Amino acid sequence: MPHHAHQPHHAHRPTARPLLVTADSGLQDAVLAVAAEARVDVSVAADVGSAATLWAAAPLVLLDAALVEPALDGLTVPRPGLVVVSRAIEDSMLWRQVVAIGAEHVVELPHGAPWLFERFGRSLDADPTANLVVVAGAVGGAGASTLAAALARHAQNAGMQAVLVDLDPLGGGLDLMVGAEDDTGARWDELAGITGRVDERVLLDALPTAEGLPLLSWPAASDLEPGPSAVGQVLDALCRQPGLVVVDAGRTADPRAAVALAKCQSLVLVVPLRVRAVAAARRLLRRVPAHVAPIVVAREPAPGGLSPDDVTAALGLPVTAVLLDDRRRRVTEELGGPPPSSSAWRRVCAALLDAQAEAVA
Repeated sequence: MPHHAHQPHHAHRPTARPLLVTADSGLQDAVLAVAAEARVDVSVAADVGSAATLWAAAPLVLLDAALVEPALDGLTVPRPGLVVVSRAIEDSMLWRQVVAIGAEHVVELPHGAPWLFERFGRSLDADPTANLVVVAGAVGGAGASTLAAALARHAQNAGMQAVLVDLDPLGGGLDLMVGAEDDTGARWDELAGITGRVDERVLLDALPTAEGLPLLSWPAASDLEPGPSAVGQVLDALCRQPGLVVVDAGRTADPRAAVALAKCQSLVLVVPLRVRAVAAARRLLRRVPAHVAPIVVAREPAPGGLSPDDVTAALGLPVTAVLLDDRRRRVTEELGGPPPSSSAWRRVCAALLDAQAEAVA
């Protein structure tokens, strides 16, 4: 299999920053203090004229209340994600102007800082995330869990930060598969009640690790499960850390897996070389959002003689890598042990990381 040396890829695409438009140094300091706490970089323009080039592309615009009237005359309004900010709103006429400009909210600082903190978070989490990779199987038993664990481990060994997330509640637990079921740390049951923005630093510190790899899995003995909203908040938090988030989505039938699919840009689909698996893959791909790039992995054995070329022809997608039949690995999975790291698995994972980097470039 052709292989090119993989360079560590920190998959945060350059994106437009939130924009603050103000000439008030006190207001600027107050907004930037909240932005620093939220770990958000903000562009600053002193007036409406200098804001014009950044106005349309910014995911969030914070407009000084004193500049609402000039903005009505000089900029395209209304626009999504427009918030008016002030240290004190005393002009009763401002509210009429706020309605005219189409602002979603008016924030007075400093007491509006908690709302602004969360709004900064939503500005970051709105778009599909380049460093989130979903791994799914076309059918049960395809080997998606093993590949997800191997991919996260390979990324870590290549110098990237990585997190492994189990979103297959009926899969038996990734922590059990990698031998970390007795390790202390938060599982999904402890995160079931989460609402609002989650601090990624606190979350990462709370997770168990399997030989240094942070892992979020399902508990062995708890009926508490997160809903799609909580899963979305957790994934958003994990994706704010500068590394790869690898999600084992099973067969993507669970609505929480759908949340991951909506947020990712890359789907690694494991397709066993069997007729029914290829047919299932075709059906699954019809449900994949248009913004997601599928990366196909063929899985041996091929009891009926199907080849990777047959998979390519059936799906209309190239096969990026082929997983060889590994009987020794089956024993390791049964007994619990580290993700596979043989030369063959390393070649597959390197090819997938290359494909993922190309898909989000």
